[in-house]
Amino acid sequence: METNLANPLLNYDEFAPYRSIKSEHIVPAVEEITSWARQELEKILEVKRPLSFENSLYKLIEMEDAIDKVWTPVENLLSLKGEDDFREAAEKARPILVQFYNDYSMDPRVYKFVKEFSGSKGARKLSKDRSRYLKNTIKDFKLSGAELEGEAKEEFKELNLRLADLTQKFSNNVVDSKFNLIINTKEDLSGIPEDIVQAAKNKAIELDMAEKWLFTLDFPSYDPFMKYADNGKLRQLFYIEYLNKASAGKKNSKGEDIDNEPLIIEIYKSKTRKAKLLGFRNYAELSLETKMAENPLKVKQFILRILDQAKILAENEYAELVEFQKKINYVNLEKDPSKILPWDFAYLAEKLRKEKYDIDTNLTKQYFELEATKKGMFEVASRIFDISFEKVEKYETWHDEVEVYQVKDRDSSLIGTFYMDLHPRDTKRGGAWVMPLEDSSINPDGKEKRPKCVLVGNITKAQTEPEYKPALLTPWDVRVLFHEFGHALHCLFSKVELSPIAGTNVEWDFVELPSQLMENFTWEKESLALFAKHHETGELMPDELLDKMVKARNFNEGIACIRQSIFGLFDLEIYMSESDVLYQAPSFIYLSLVKNHDVIEPCHYINFPNSFSHIFAGGYSAGYYSYKWAEVLEADAFSKFKDNGVLSPEVGQDYRESILEKGDSEAPMELFKAFMGREPDEKALLKRMGCEV
Repeated sequence: METNLANPLLNYDEFAPYRSIKSEHIVPAVEEITSWARQELEKILEVKRPLSFENSLYKLIEMEDAIDKVWTPVENLLSLKGEDDFREAAEKARPILVQFYNDYSMDPRVYKFVKEFSGSKGARKLSKDRSRYLKNTIKDFKLSGAELEGEAKEEFKELNLRLADLTQKFSNNVVDSKFNLIINTKEDLSGIPEDIVQAAKNKAIELDMAEKWLFTLDFPSYDPFMKYADNGKLRQLFYIEYLNKASAGKKNSKGEDIDNEPLIIEIYKSKTRKAKLLGFRNYAELSLETKMAENPLKVKQFILRILDQAKILAENEYAELVEFQKKINYVNLEKDPSKILPWDFAYLAEKLRKEKYDIDTNLTKQYFELEATKKGMFEVASRIFDISFEKVEKYETWHDEVEVYQVKDRDSSLIGTFYMDLHPRDTKRGGAWVMPLEDSSINPDGKEKRPKCVLVGNITKAQTEPEYKPALLTPWDVRVLFHEFGHALHCLFSKVELSPIAGTNVEWDFVELPSQLMENFTWEKESLALFAKHHETGELMPDELLDKMVKARNFNEGIACIRQSIFGLFDLEIYMSESDVLYQAPSFIYLSLVKNHDVIEPCHYINFPNSFSHIFAGGYSAGYYSYKWAEVLEADAFSKFKDNGVLSPEVGQDYRESILEKGDSEAPMELFKAFMGREPDEKALLKRMGCEV
């Protein structure tokens, strides 16, 4: 393909030149690559018969990979340094891309072409992974509207374009929903750890607010404030602001309205209409066509079953917290000692955790310095999988804080490469995630492409002014880091021939298994001994402290389980509806579920759905249950490590070969059974939570 050599999005080999990519490159690059793809598609459709996998489906994969190579760096940068001009350019380019995929996926000639190959002699002799890909491709075309005709097809295309615009606006509004909690007096900092206070002071200084302290809605700032600040009124204010992101009355920096409720209504309406055009009763049925779970009702029964088991545990935890509140004579804003207010929960829970286990996160943080934790995380993987990590400086990154690592196998061959971007910035999206940048593949000539991905977090970095203070992590931070590392390993270990079924391109309710399984290594003595060391003395975490931390793992696990289950039920409540118009306001639906199932009475001044990006702007629509679903899988799978040695290289190799290397080359249930020798059992999770099984 001849390209514009001056455009970095069109002119790079393996690694995107991120520093060179500017907003003015985006639209021309997308226009050029989609124009080329249209011409290439015509050539593919006219290929000389007989059809083979190489001259039909593989050519389509190559075309799609070429488009991804242009767009993926843009999508990556949108999340990590989404300045206004870059975002505006991407918003202009996105409809061009969506229009191409609309035309491509709904072109009757393309569908006929794929069906022609599927009926050929060659299709009956395909390898297992090629056969699975062919089956998935036909299903994807059907779900993309390939069998629609006339007005229905045109409406489906318009809905795709509309959803691309709506979901991007939803995500932008959440990012743009800012709130600065400015503290003017030291008294209002009471209870907050010194390092968090200093970080807030540094943030205020950056904004020319001397002698003040500034807290933001970024989780590394919000979370410790809610856990430690003694001022209940300020916690209430902050809590309400956090759970009212992108709600009525909120404005972005340009003064524009960023209320997401109208977008939710339109997103629901558009997704429901898409489902009905394809013959489904609701969007949940459409969503579950590509997941392990068989149908929405089965998923709902699964969530309710887990919730019922957790409810008894949660009620006991709540009662214990009420008694603790009375014991310490804490007076809440309603002056009701028998009630836990939602903005008091994290604060009281942290104090109870400290008393119950003689431990608080300020104490454990001393043993989780960021650099040492990263090194320990790599060491855990090295022990289990017999691999090594090498930091490299030769690739362009989008920010000086970004690190690049190559992962090498036991014979020093390259497994893959990943970027690590761990610190918050003003134009960076909050949260943590892994984004595949290029999936592994092997072309028909045997040439391999090794995978690349980016691991993203939002961990407060080490302070350099007025004096150096290391970045110290809470156990939660460590869990999140290991979680995302699990996704990265899933991407990097892939040894699948075809990129569309490589790495994390698995059924949605299976994708969290590798990430959640890695979290277990943050609780086991054998693995913690590799990196839980005091940042000043280098001494290992004392056994007594380590034991307490491990025992504290299930602290308030019932309440946490109910919270996640409610998110899953809310997701299903929205997308299982068969009405053309959402039957109630999203906030009302959510609050009703909280009131019916949670042990903590909800605050009626919040609007959580407006920032629930997972199901309204991400890929978790009618799929949020997959976190709990995967938790059942990983708890069961990790029992094999527990039974054979937490750092067992034999189990690690089996896990790597049975699951991590396979991508979506086989059905997830078959991969799980290959590793465990049987279907998953919910008892392992319930037992770990502390429920009676």
